[in-house]
Amino acid sequence: MNILLSRVHISYELGYKQVTMDRRDFLQAAKYGDVEKVRRGLEAGVDVNTEDEYGDTGLHRACAGGHVKVVELLIKNGANVNVTNWTGDTGLHEACGWGRDKVVELFIKNGADVNLTNAHGDTGLHKACDEGHDKIVELLIKNGANLNVTNNDGWTGLHYACRGGHDNVVELLIKNGADLNVTNRHGDTGLHKACDEGHDKIVELLIKNGANLNVTNNNGDTGLHKACEGGHDKVVELLIKNRADLNVTNKNNTRPVDDAWGLGKDTRLLLETETRKQAEYSELVSSVGSEEGTTVKLFLCGDGQVGKTSLRKILKKTGVIVVAFWNIKRRVRRQDVFNPTPGVHVSSKPVRGIGRLSLHDFAGQAQFYVTHAMLLRTTNAIFPVVYKITDGEEVQKRQVHGWLSFIHCSNADPTNKPRIVLIASHADKLQDQEAGMRRAKALVEHYRKLFEESLIVSLEVFLINCLEAGSREIQRLREVLRTFRNDMLKQRPQVPKVCVQLLKMIESRRQDGKMFPVMEWQDFLTAVRQATYGTLESRIIHLASSYLHDEGEIIYLRREADSLVVLDPQWLFTSVFGSLLAPDNFPIDKVERTADDYVTLEELTRVFNAVADIPLLIKLLQDFQLCHTYDDRTFIIPSLLQQEMEEAAWSPVSSKAVYFGLQIQGRTEIDSFSCDLFPRLQTLLMQAHPDKLSRPLLWKNSAKCTDGKAEALLQITQDKRQLNIFVRSTKGIREHCASLMDLLNDMTYRLLHETSPGARSRDMVLSDLDLREHRPQPHAYSREEVEAAAEEGRDVIHPKRNIPEDVKDLLIQLSSLKGMLGRVARKRPELVETLRHINPILDHLRADDVINLDENDRIRAARTPQDAARELLDILEAKGERACVKFHSVLKTCDKFAASLIVEEEMSEEGATAS
Repeated sequence: MNILLSRVHISYELGYKQVTMDRRDFLQAAKYGDVEKVRRGLEAGVDVNTEDEYGDTGLHRACAGGHVKVVELLIKNGANVNVTNWTGDTGLHEACGWGRDKVVELFIKNGADVNLTNAHGDTGLHKACDEGHDKIVELLIKNGANLNVTNNDGWTGLHYACRGGHDNVVELLIKNGADLNVTNRHGDTGLHKACDEGHDKIVELLIKNGANLNVTNNNGDTGLHKACEGGHDKVVELLIKNRADLNVTNKNNTRPVDDAWGLGKDTRLLLETETRKQAEYSELVSSVGSEEGTTVKLFLCGDGQVGKTSLRKILKKTGVIVVAFWNIKRRVRRQDVFNPTPGVHVSSKPVRGIGRLSLHDFAGQAQFYVTHAMLLRTTNAIFPVVYKITDGEEVQKRQVHGWLSFIHCSNADPTNKPRIVLIASHADKLQDQEAGMRRAKALVEHYRKLFEESLIVSLEVFLINCLEAGSREIQRLREVLRTFRNDMLKQRPQVPKVCVQLLKMIESRRQDGKMFPVMEWQDFLTAVRQATYGTLESRIIHLASSYLHDEGEIIYLRREADSLVVLDPQWLFTSVFGSLLAPDNFPIDKVERTADDYVTLEELTRVFNAVADIPLLIKLLQDFQLCHTYDDRTFIIPSLLQQEMEEAAWSPVSSKAVYFGLQIQGRTEIDSFSCDLFPRLQTLLMQAHPDKLSRPLLWKNSAKCTDGKAEALLQITQDKRQLNIFVRSTKGIREHCASLMDLLNDMTYRLLHETSPGARSRDMVLSDLDLREHRPQPHAYSREEVEAAAEEGRDVIHPKRNIPEDVKDLLIQLSSLKGMLGRVARKRPELVETLRHINPILDHLRADDVINLDENDRIRAARTPQDAARELLDILEAKGERACVKFHSVLKTCDKFAASLIVEEEMSEEGATAS
């Protein structure tokens, strides 16, 4: 009896297995798109909605594979288009997630519910957005998909698309009315997700379409916090440019700038500066109130003989200033008379219908030194850029490109786009007016496109006769200026009321001190308090003075407690900088240099005694970083240096020497450095003596300095787009090179941010082979290329010489790298002092093939334990990330204290191998 029951059971089980195999075959056929097999299964009576152990039907499987004919067959035979598996997914969910648009069309055509949610609350739209299938997203939207439905975690499709970097999907969602400010259960919006992942294109899309930049999540973080934590430079720059609140603090009382260590140097400096200025402006306005500003500035730019000598300001009944840029004296009537302004001519006066006008005349000048002090944060200026239409095409482009690049790079306010009007002069001398207009139009179109991200270049094309101030072209120019003016006043932030009060006092003092309108800070402070009846605190006066400096109304460098305040920029730029820095053909008393390129105290006295207090003048020049002295009798003014560096000043040294080189260059063709970058850098090198550097040697475009351990050579290219820093140690100690390079690199970047705040730069690593051979133009590798090679433990190949270069000979330090390689480099000094019993470590590394026999012998032959440790670390750093991970693993066994030095952010050997 028992035997019989057993046989029946087996027979039943066998029968069940046979049925199960049939179902499995049917589902497999659906999965792989075998239409005939699926049809035979249906004809044999297999249930069209049969499920596997996860609840998936044949429809689920066919949808995932995108098998349209199988899907059609199953639906035709009664498959339920809304049937769900155990996770709540329908076939539509599968098709949306896998990007099967034809299948989605079939489902919609056959009545599928496009808003059905799965167990996690996701619709098909969530799935398509997560994977970036824009065609499917468009299909779903057209057929009634709810764009703003949230899943169990509060995510919309927009959250998924923003996280995944799917800009086409984000654009579709925005276009069809998706709510950009929906928050998930953590309080994150789509902007938070895009910022966290560094998707700058999506961030820009969200900003343009009204996303709230300052919404905070449950931790109090804005999108800017997320971008800073992730080290996403482009996103951070975008948010600053679009006036995100930089001073929001989260629940940890942290501002975005406090978590910005992963950003590039120039972006971090930009963030630091803008955070400070935004905080100061808020403090100023909240303390004293504000009012609408009415000041309009015109900055007149143009090289050489563009035709402008004196400015004729024509006031029209509309109240809009029109400037006739050229006033050729009719009684002289000489062709191409050139009598340029000595310096930058600055004038300010109230104008009916427009308020206070500040006019800055750069015409007749190439880019002028220290003009950054007048241009910074100029949010209400129009820049007419004048060039001669009779010049050759290349000359025109060179001049216009130079000025536009200068204006772009001098712009310290990333939320502001300077407004440009390109003006072709000397139209009266053209034989073919139509051809001239075509050339002028082409130039406008070219530069509108090239600078579209940073400048607003007017569409209008101006071809003007210098001798006709009332021409139709001037009338059109008036309209452009009026439009620009109205736009600027709408967008401009409110002016702190205290600044209006200060300007009245300053104007009075200007008149009293015409000969030398300069005050020491304490005197200025006293004067302001007297004028305001002692109602203002020192802090508010300081902030208001800084604001007026940024607006170009006064010059207040605020470097020390004993700073000077220049009340009249016109006096400074014409009477002082004109004599010091203007070209030689200006009819002014020029400063003469000695044979050694120095300027004597007697010479400064001779030139400036009539217009300045000499001791205060010298202090002013030093505050501007334009002058330095070691003996108070002779003065080095770098901008006046003419001597070129002799070749012997940087000649080959001992074979033991190690060389490293860094090149800082403009990131794009529109980025360049200010003319005053290198002269001021030379001044800083002199001011660093004797605490940090020995007295440096200076030449026109070069400087050599030493800190006593290593020496450096700094050189700037003629086009002001590349700055090279070479360092070397004659004793072959790379740490000495690193110390000096850090000092010079930090000094350069901070100065670059001051002088060219709108310019973006990047670091390049110079070829060690070329540096050792003193080649005049060493090859520059991108830092990303070299760092990738360092992590992988491979050489880079010199592209011109086809020679491999060891990465450790290129990267002066590896501490900025991520992972174990970076940690070993950061802890190198401690490891050198800690690793005393190195032989067991070498045994393990040799057994694991991390080091070879020659390397093992070389390390063991070292004279001292410290030398052995240095040799070992050199070898490991050259081999890259995996070797350092193995090294850490060995230390855990052989030297737990040494292992503990690099234990933070634990990285497993398996993880490194997988990566």
